[in-house]
Amino acid sequence: MLAKMDNVMKVVILLTERCVGSMAMSLIDGLITLNYCHLKAGGEQPLFEWVTASMDGQAVTPFNGMTLMPDCSIHQAYADTRTPLDEQLWVVPSIYDAISRQSRIESALAQLQPMVDVVAAHYERGGRVASCCTGSFLLAAAGLFEHCPALMHWRSELNFRQLFPRLRVDTRSVLADYGRIICTTGGAQTTYQLVLHLAEKVGSRDLALTGAKMMQVDRFPTPPTAFSATDDDKPHNDELVRLAQARFRESLHDPVNMELAAEQLNISSRQFKRRFQQATGVSPLKYLQKERLKRACQLLENSRLTSARIALDVGYQDESNFRRLFKRELGMTMEKYRDQFGFRPGGNPATPDITDVQAMP
Repeated sequence: MLAKMDNVMKVVILLTERCVGSMAMSLIDGLITLNYCHLKAGGEQPLFEWVTASMDGQAVTPFNGMTLMPDCSIHQAYADTRTPLDEQLWVVPSIYDAISRQSRIESALAQLQPMVDVVAAHYERGGRVASCCTGSFLLAAAGLFEHCPALMHWRSELNFRQLFPRLRVDTRSVLADYGRIICTTGGAQTTYQLVLHLAEKVGSRDLALTGAKMMQVDRFPTPPTAFSATDDDKPHNDELVRLAQARFRESLHDPVNMELAAEQLNISSRQFKRRFQQATGVSPLKYLQKERLKRACQLLENSRLTSARIALDVGYQDESNFRRLFKRELGMTMEKYRDQFGFRPGGNPATPDITDVQAMP
């Protein structure tokens, strides 16, 4: 456990220039909610306290332009020994530049090197750390992902792999707890998932459930893979591979022979697979599978075709096999995906009509 029931967990929230400020603020809001729920349930004292810290103790400007004034510098947080290390958690919020050009995240990490050094020293002395989304870039720069995958938003994966080619990436999991390192994926709910995880670790499962209901946050949210299923291809400069990708997309409903595909491009099968993997990061077969799933998702979003018809349209004769593939890769059934992202004629039935609103007392 991160802390005993009768102790207070201190959360040190690190603030950086161009961080995602809403993540830091929502983390505090979530901890306030947990304290409220804990005290209402008969707790004798709050379970959490927090402090915000920037590199030099001065104000920072998140990417939204709204200034945040920290409570202290990271060096002051490091020097504060009043709270035992096993009762505090340092949290790195998302760094916005990680989804931009690679040069920008490289520049941002260079400017944050003093913070990277202190985070590494904190961990080396036995401290605990957590990252929200692309905060994983800072933890990776501190050398903390040598033995476990880093979690982040799927849009940041390419930049991360280019900067840290030896490290593993996980964009499929919502949250991972490695003991003294906790990672969450990206998106609007990322800090709330961290908050609920801490609620269960520090308090109880009941506190996590109560907090989720109070904040109206899904305790077990939609898997990240469902959000990235229709993402565009990763950019590369291999014209031959781009031609192969285009041909795959044009014939998703047809059987594909990889040997023939290579022959049509005047290249050996071995060279084709090697160049394709190098350019895209996946094998030709895996790419074809991804494109078929992408097309299925688009049909689920924009049509009322049956699952059997969709399976046929993307090249699968056996509907049950495609259903199993869909659930394995996206973490949900086809019906759940359509319910989550599909078009609903006439609008959302949960949204009252304007005439009904006007008639309300």
